[in-house]
Amino acid sequence: MFDALVLAGGGKAELLTEQEGVANKAFIPINGKPLLAYILEGLSRAPSIKNIVVVGPVEDLGELQKAGYSFTLIPETGSMLDNAAAGLAAVEQTKLCLIVTGDIPLLDEVVVEEFLKLCEPFDADFYYPILTRESCEGRFPETKRTYVRLQEGTFTGGNIVLLKPAWFFNNRHRLEIFIATRKKPLKLLRMLPPLFIFKFVLRRLKVAELEQKMSELMLLKARAVPCDLVAIGTDVDKPSDLAVIRKAISGGSKE
Repeated sequence: MFDALVLAGGGKAELLTEQEGVANKAFIPINGKPLLAYILEGLSRAPSIKNIVVVGPVEDLGELQKAGYSFTLIPETGSMLDNAAAGLAAVEQTKLCLIVTGDIPLLDEVVVEEFLKLCEPFDADFYYPILTRESCEGRFPETKRTYVRLQEGTFTGGNIVLLKPAWFFNNRHRLEIFIATRKKPLKLLRMLPPLFIFKFVLRRLKVAELEQKMSELMLLKARAVPCDLVAIGTDVDKPSDLAVIRKAISGGSKE
């Protein structure tokens, strides 16, 4: 059993929030309920999730609790990592915790359970999903993503991670590197040895090699989790993203 932490603080995406008349994109209405509600429903129905902690605006989250959603409310405090720290302080420190961004409403219990199963036997400190280009474009060809070409294929990252809270508090500054570069692969590569860059250019860099180097940089045991769980990579940053999400949910085509 795992605790789950949902980061629903900030999340302005100004063009989106202005168009939708909300202050936080996690509360954009989709089919009569907030975007965040879909995430909470998926997590609450997942057999492997024990407790749910949500960091975000107190008033809006309070309304969700009044509507019957069960979670521990933690007031947002600032940056993504500030909010992560506040939320992780409220979960069990010795066990892996599932961290989810508050803008992936296609997440459901099936996706949660499949991702966790792919992380077995849970012998690492940090798990990060990588999704194939074929799976993403096959389901939502109209969405735009940042991809990295490796020897095994072309991948993009997901919006959930599984990590040990104790590592976070001891190495938060190292995680800032990952957050700053997760959508900027070229910036990440500049931090790596010339051989890595050479292999990347020739499309010979392997997932395992990148995994090993990230483990060294972040002082942990990191694992990439290749998968085709498109729901965890389909976030809402732009009006076009929201249109895709609304169509998917209205059409009953969640993962």
